[in-house]
Amino acid sequence: MLRNLMIAAAALALAGCAGEKVLEGPDAPLDRLPDGLCYADTLVPHLRTELKYAGCDNFVGRPIRGYEGKRAILGRPAAEALARAARELAKLGYGLLVWDAYRPTSAMRDFYDWSKTADDAMKAQFYPNLTKRQIYAQRYIGTMSEHSMCIAVDVTLYRLDTGREVDMGGRHDLLDASSALDSPLVTPQQRANRRLLHDAMAAAGMRGYDKEWWHYFLPGEGPFTLWGFPVHDRMKPALR
Repeated sequence: MLRNLMIAAAALALAGCAGEKVLEGPDAPLDRLPDGLCYADTLVPHLRTELKYAGCDNFVGRPIRGYEGKRAILGRPAAEALARAARELAKLGYGLLVWDAYRPTSAMRDFYDWSKTADDAMKAQFYPNLTKRQIYAQRYIGTMSEHSMCIAVDVTLYRLDTGREVDMGGRHDLLDASSALDSPLVTPQQRANRRLLHDAMAAAGMRGYDKEWWHYFLPGEGPFTLWGFPVHDRMKPALR
């Protein structure tokens, strides 16, 4: 019971919706997407997806618990907001590349379990100036995330004409001061590229996180559900 209350409190704080109810969804594999959820690629034009936690290119260095597929899952309102941003960016020659969307609660527990180990194999690439304790203390990672509520994405830009990623001055999940939206540690052009993404996402109704130029979520009223079912690519569409 205490654990559930702690998770709910963390989720409410992240979503900016104090006083709203947080529900817990199933954590077993599903044959059909829950009502209100969708595969983002069914709504967002030109979307590319590379779920970093389904592979080894992440701060843990291995596939994360709960990632068994390659398609990004979002709540329909968040996917529709992402689609609005994508349509406007396409007019400028850009597409969206999603690195993470729905994240099972089992993944958050996996991150926390990893933080208690001596494994620092990915430190130089992902958190060169932080200890694992500081990663949590400085809120680069929390015990819960908007991702588990299907309202958040980690995203970047790519050029529609070449397919090449836009230079943002740092990789996904570089847990460092240089990853702040307006960090002076990157070039003016890299900051401008981050701002281009930010402005398109903000115009579509999504809110950023100033420590991580790639993270955006859709604020709302709730109630919010913390989902735990594994990510996989074979679920039937939601009934509504």
